[in-house]
Amino acid sequence: MVKKTMDFLYQLGLLAVGSVLCAFAVRAFVMPHGFVSRGLTGFALVISYLWPDWSVGAVYFGLNIPVFALGGYFVGRRFVLYSMLGLMIYSLALAVIDLDPGIEDPMLSAVIAGALSGVGVAIFMRSYGSSGGSEILSVILNKWFGITLGTGAMIVNVSVLLLSTLLFPLEKVLYTLVFVFVNTLFIDKVFHGLARRRTALIMSERWQAVAEALLRRHKFGVTVLNGQGGFEGEARRLLYSVVLRQDVAVLKRTVNEIDDQAFITIMDADDVTGVEIGNQPHW
Repeated sequence: MVKKTMDFLYQLGLLAVGSVLCAFAVRAFVMPHGFVSRGLTGFALVISYLWPDWSVGAVYFGLNIPVFALGGYFVGRRFVLYSMLGLMIYSLALAVIDLDPGIEDPMLSAVIAGALSGVGVAIFMRSYGSSGGSEILSVILNKWFGITLGTGAMIVNVSVLLLSTLLFPLEKVLYTLVFVFVNTLFIDKVFHGLARRRTALIMSERWQAVAEALLRRHKFGVTVLNGQGGFEGEARRLLYSVVLRQDVAVLKRTVNEIDDQAFITIMDADDVTGVEIGNQPHW
């Protein structure tokens, strides 16, 4: 019971921090300059700009009703339930936060807003849910078609930009494009790019002793692959392992203690799905 409670609080914390960051970016840097935002937030801003008496938070909440029905069908009930919490936090933050930091340079505001919003999206997308909107659509694209979250968000954002070109000055649309581009980069870099996992590929004459040490001594998962030398064509055994970034030094030291002639290649593992070592949330 305690473990479930702590897990729920952790998930709620991710949703809260990410949603508030996104709402802060919109209210403090996007709206003061009349930009449009990404996804359904962008549609909500368009409606709010056209009808100023309509709260952007309330409009965003209403637009999400059909999206949540779609998410429940394609993704899962738990994701939808947690996303409802994120939606309420984000909608409330959009309605409550009222801050203009006084940055007059629109380009700087667009870049800051894109960075803050991108980090916020990456944070709450590591939870069991989202803040609704395009994130649900992005999860569907990521889960079923392997499209990265940032690319999925960009696909959704194209429709917002097309609508904006019909209603607002081109200058505002171009600044919005800068915001969306920076936002996409930060989502991919924080969620996919700044991976905490590394892939190790090890070639050693003493592969059995190396595998035993990694498995028994350090509890690293190891897979033995059959290979063949390209020059002489001799049979080889390759060891494949995915470890946390902080464990790379331990892995290399362990291998070198057993075989100082071993060949070791360390590569980034941006997107890993698995119970123990994976970095994908269980959507």
